[in-house]
Amino acid sequence: MRLWAVVALSLCLAGCGKSESDRYKLTLAVNTKDGIKRGSSVGEVAHWEVSFPERGVAHKLRGEALYLDLGPGTRPLIALLTSKLHPHGEPAPWTRNAGPDGWFWLRLYGQAPSFNFWDDVARIARLRGPRKIAPDDLPDLVTFADINDPKTVIEIDPNDLQATLGQGVTWNEITFESTNEPITSGIRTKLPWIETYFLKNLRLDGQNLEFPKKDLANNLSWDAFDLSGDLKRK
Repeated sequence: MRLWAVVALSLCLAGCGKSESDRYKLTLAVNTKDGIKRGSSVGEVAHWEVSFPERGVAHKLRGEALYLDLGPGTRPLIALLTSKLHPHGEPAPWTRNAGPDGWFWLRLYGQAPSFNFWDDVARIARLRGPRKIAPDDLPDLVTFADINDPKTVIEIDPNDLQATLGQGVTWNEITFESTNEPITSGIRTKLPWIETYFLKNLRLDGQNLEFPKKDLANNLSWDAFDLSGDLKRK
C-alpha cells in the first residue's frame, strides 16, 4: 500500500497544475503552580491540483506536534497534528490528516467561505493576527506516563487538564493564527523513540498495523507527532 501511495503521488505530481500553501501557528498557554507555561508550533498545509487517477486536489501536511513542557516532575502537554480520536461534526475545526479545516480558519477571521477552494486558500495565506479559540477547537491532546515509552500514551480531555496533568493546571489562553514563520522542528529531541518508530513505521504500541477498536497506543502512530520532514529513511 505504501509503495502504491508513493507511485501514485509521483504520477500526480508529474501532472499537477495550480498549487498553494498556508501556514498556521498554534499557541497554548497553561496556568500551573509555577506560573504560566507557553509554547507554539508552526505547520503548513500545501494543496495542489492532480489529474491522476482522477481530477481533484491533493494535500500534504508539514509540521510537528506542539510539545509543552510544564516543568520538572510533571507530564508534558502535547497537541497532535491531527484530530483522529473522536468524530467531529462537519466541517470539523481540525481534520484527520490535513491540519486545520479551511472553513474554520476563515471563520476565525470573520471571512465567509466563497465555495471556490483556490480563492479561499489564497485568502487564508494573507490573513494575519492571532485569534482566540476554544479547547474543543484543538487537535487531539495527549501526554505520556513515561516520555521514553510510547505505549504509556494517555489522552487528555481538553476541558479538564487537571484530570491528567495535575491539580492547578488550567487553560490561560489558546490562540491560532495565519503566519509565514518557519515550520517548527525538533520534537524528535523530546521524544527519543520517534526516529526508530518512523524507520519501522510503527504505531505507539509497537505494531505496524492498526487494529480497529484497540487501545489508544494502537490508534496513534509516529506521524501524529512529526511530519516536519526531518525524519529520513536510511
